[in-house]
Amino acid sequence: MTGGDVPQGDQIHVDLDPTATLAAYARHRQRFAAEVRSLDEAALAVQSRCSEWSVADVLRHGCDVDGWMRAIWAGETLPFSSFDPRTTPMEFVAAGRFTPDVEVRDRYVASAETMATDVGSSGAERWGLTSISPLGFVPWWLSALHVLYDSWVHERDALLPLGVAIPVVAEEAVPVLAYSLVVVGTLINEATDAVIAGVRLTTGERPVIATPVTPGADTDVDMATIIDALSGRGTVEDALVGTDPDVVHRLGALARMFQS
Repeated sequence: MTGGDVPQGDQIHVDLDPTATLAAYARHRQRFAAEVRSLDEAALAVQSRCSEWSVADVLRHGCDVDGWMRAIWAGETLPFSSFDPRTTPMEFVAAGRFTPDVEVRDRYVASAETMATDVGSSGAERWGLTSISPLGFVPWWLSALHVLYDSWVHERDALLPLGVAIPVVAEEAVPVLAYSLVVVGTLINEATDAVIAGVRLTTGERPVIATPVTPGADTDVDMATIIDALSGRGTVEDALVGTDPDVVHRLGALARMFQS
């Protein structure tokens, strides 16, 4: 289901089918957990793509996010009164380093599998429930999409340095790219209408809108490279060669925020 019957946020509108998106979430979390299950102490200690985090630290963050989202969804109190994406995750990871890496691994696997089952089995009656993401109040399914985006990028942060070949599956990559674009779009002040790897981003007035469209000239673009660049892993200039330079600069807004 897409279109007017899908609950959307006041700030963002992502034109996706929630059923397919939540199924993609479950598949991704199960795959990531399966890879993590076999990691030994040496692998867990390897430097991830995040400059201050080991592979185990990425998993600590994953456990933190799962715990925060379960609290939000249950109407419980969060362990912080404000959230800064540049500092809050690091503070919680640092505080969790007293837990041995192998125990963190096992906790992550259990948490990911629990979340996959919960999200993947959710029906339309849950989609529109009020939830929270770093972008503010959103329908429940969009908060689950935020976790898919965060976890999908962190899967690459943790496993690529270990030489793991991570599949880029369209059913996951398209929702993650669409969400990446609306997140960036909330930081863009100029009116923008651009198609990036088959997803149209429209900004200028609220809500910021991301809509998958019929792929055109961008069909050969590596979606994972673009998502990485939008999130500060790589440069948007290299990932979006041939795109209007003004648009490219705007799309670097999130990466610049993380670097500030």
